[in-house]
Amino acid sequence: MSAPQNDNRGAYSVADDNGWYIVSCHPQSERQACAEIAALGQTVYLPAFRKEFHHRRYRKWIRQHYPLWPGYLLVLASEHWSRVLDCQHVTRVLRSQTYAGAGAPIAISSTDVQAIRHAQDSGEFDQMRMDRATVKPGDRLRLHEGAFTGQNGTVESVGDDRIVLLINAMGRELRTVVAVERVVG
Repeated sequence: MSAPQNDNRGAYSVADDNGWYIVSCHPQSERQACAEIAALGQTVYLPAFRKEFHHRRYRKWIRQHYPLWPGYLLVLASEHWSRVLDCQHVTRVLRSQTYAGAGAPIAISSTDVQAIRHAQDSGEFDQMRMDRATVKPGDRLRLHEGAFTGQNGTVESVGDDRIVLLINAMGRELRTVVAVERVVG
């Protein structure tokens, strides 16, 4: 790679393994940035996850897609960085920091991007509500609502609309009873 300039528009060469680079975009405009970059003929990837939540006003379950890394997307190595950086919603290409200023752009290998795609396709990042029929004692679940939001627990027993979870908190194992819709797989 040639020496990058501090204005973030330095010359880049295509990596030998067609590496991907992390591109920063304006807040909540990841999809617009993807569309702009794709319109230039560049290969772009926005890792995302699905989240399902209960809408209190409409009293129904809503499923939405969210970026896995808000404000960032991945672009395949290119000779046309100036065109990518001229996009309205793109702010910069992430670079490593050196003593004299900005270093080389941060690259991600194609195998790592494929692993992220595989995890996304298999639903590893998704936060979907659980079906009570599929939950059995010994399963590991995560709470997405309530006092222990984000905590993982082991299922001890399953009732009609409640699950008993064992959560490690405060140095010991706590037993908590939660509604089925408050846990994700």
